[in-house]
Amino acid sequence: MELFQNARYIWCAGLEDTPNCYVNCYETLTALPGRTYKLYITAHTDYSLWIGEKLVTFGQFADYPDQVKIYDEVDITAALADGENRLTITGYGQRLDSSTQRGEISGILYVITEDGRDVCHSSEDTCIAPHPYFVSGEMERVSGQLGYTFQYDSTREAPACGKAVVTAVLPALSPRPIEKLVLKDACPMRLVAHGCFNEGKPNDSLGKRVQFATLSFGERTIPNWENGLALIKKDGFDGTYAVVDIGREEAGLLSLDVEVDEDTELLIGWGEHLDDMRVRSFVGGRNFACRVVAKKGRFTFVNPHRRLGGRYLEIHAYGNVKIHRLTLCPTDYPTTDDVNFRCADHLHNEIYETCKRTLLMCMHEHYEDCPWREQALYTMDSRNQMLCGYYTFKETAFPKASLRLIAQSIRDDNFLELCSPARVAITIPCFCAVYLVQLWEYVLFSGDTEFAREMLPVCEKVCSAFMARTAENGLIPMLQEREYWNFYEWQDGLANGIGVAEDNLTYDLPLNAFVSMAYQSMSKILTALGMDGSLYSNAAAKMNETCHKAYYNEDAGWYYTKINCATGERTHLAQLTQSLAVCAGMCPADALDKVLENLAYNTDMLEVTLSHSVFRYDALLMQPEKYGRFVFNHIAGQFGYMLKENATTFWETMEAGRDFGFAGSLCHAWSAIPSYLYFRYIIGLYPDAPGHMGEKKPLPITQTGIYEVETDF
Repeated sequence: MELFQNARYIWCAGLEDTPNCYVNCYETLTALPGRTYKLYITAHTDYSLWIGEKLVTFGQFADYPDQVKIYDEVDITAALADGENRLTITGYGQRLDSSTQRGEISGILYVITEDGRDVCHSSEDTCIAPHPYFVSGEMERVSGQLGYTFQYDSTREAPACGKAVVTAVLPALSPRPIEKLVLKDACPMRLVAHGCFNEGKPNDSLGKRVQFATLSFGERTIPNWENGLALIKKDGFDGTYAVVDIGREEAGLLSLDVEVDEDTELLIGWGEHLDDMRVRSFVGGRNFACRVVAKKGRFTFVNPHRRLGGRYLEIHAYGNVKIHRLTLCPTDYPTTDDVNFRCADHLHNEIYETCKRTLLMCMHEHYEDCPWREQALYTMDSRNQMLCGYYTFKETAFPKASLRLIAQSIRDDNFLELCSPARVAITIPCFCAVYLVQLWEYVLFSGDTEFAREMLPVCEKVCSAFMARTAENGLIPMLQEREYWNFYEWQDGLANGIGVAEDNLTYDLPLNAFVSMAYQSMSKILTALGMDGSLYSNAAAKMNETCHKAYYNEDAGWYYTKINCATGERTHLAQLTQSLAVCAGMCPADALDKVLENLAYNTDMLEVTLSHSVFRYDALLMQPEKYGRFVFNHIAGQFGYMLKENATTFWETMEAGRDFGFAGSLCHAWSAIPSYLYFRYIIGLYPDAPGHMGEKKPLPITQTGIYEVETDF
């Protein structure tokens, strides 16, 4: 585009292929009074702008640089002083495939304008150099999903400017489709513990060094952080430590302010709980820890290139240290609205507010499953987030941007990537089907049919992938290839394997139910566009009829999950299976009573987990006169338990940090589903046509037990 016609996508020569690489571009700008100055910028992984020592802006929108590169427009006038200003533009290139990035070649592109006129831009003449303090190259990874942690050494000498080289010609540029994050004030801190430590694994990873250190316990104190918490290393110890609590789950930038009497190595870990009597900085190969070397004297640091999620921070100083600040500065998304829900039951009010908090902690550049461990965009997770966000935030721009990002991930096999924007070795077929469901729900809540029209080619590809795999009996078998994970949810027999051997091949009702819902959604989208959707509605009807005959046990009144492809044996009993059969429309009216009774009360069934509880609740609320109180009492029980356990956001599973090899998340957006249920069933709001919210049809108080309901929706 014309704005960038003179700018080039550049990097520091010799570092083009360096992973985890930080470079600085230096510019001098003379600002005149009364003029307006704007920065237009894009970088492969991330960027930040510093004017003098002040952080002015940061945060690259997640994108697919081989398709469309997203740029930011930032008014920097207020940050400039009249006269000469020294600008440092930092670019970060991960150069590693993960669940949040594709490891394409690094680069940064920018233009600074004065009243719309280009006065400065990136080019081969730009003064560019390796970042003097951030350490580039291979190092520990926070997790496989997130990529590298960081190391920062303020004692290093700044290198001279090198040569700027053009690393790519970008195919297309587009403005950011959502708002930028808001950097908030540093969170208040409460000291949990302090003392001295000895190294447990001195030559190991950063996470292990923090996790396995031997900690002593210092005298209890309530520090005045402005004056600083002085920690003195005692003889026989390797250093000093402190653990702080910032009060609740947060997602933001590490902010550090310390005094040291000599150059001092600092290790900092972060986490969501203190189940280990310390921050869980290492678990399952993950390293929730970074390394900072503070130069002698007063040292302050904030890292705009790695967002941390958690509630607790732990610092290990290899020497004496006075801590003034060890916390996070939240980076919240400025939601379009903040909708209230109130009723006579304090517990449900608190559940709703915690749902909102959970959702907010998991929306930044796109929807995220969790802020601590992954920060990744999945279809299934984001479907829950979107459903809730349409009500709690009246948000449609954010889901639209995430839906577009997901669609850009379409693969050669006509399935979607597991996460976007990412390049992952596997994908989950049923998650691909869910994309059509959430696209139709977006159309319902927004009325934006033109976006649906734009997404049609991707939807057609996904449908064609499933149709091509449908067997002669009308069912889709588990996928055998190693790039497919036959996952439905985290329960025995539903998480399955990645690829399957011939003798384990089954027809699974959950997969077929998700595909049926995808076909139904595709038909509704086409109808809303004035097109013929009968191909897909007929395919869904045929699949539903076939599945009911194949899986339903008429005597027992339930659906089996699996049919062995070779023997025809039917096995496995799960709440998710019943829920999906009902929600997909497989269950005829004359069978619904028995199926819902089993779904509610049959204790032999594997329970549905928090991630897919929405299907169980939606299914049971098809008969609210029977199961309305059951559903909302169940919500009060499960989510009330989390609150009783001091949750400030809702967990990934009911096992909290004990799950997934002790790597369970305590903030997972798929668990915010009660907020959707309150509005759809208690308030009685749901669209009856694209873009049109129907009249309120609240369930009677006798069916829910929830009364004196108010909302400003």
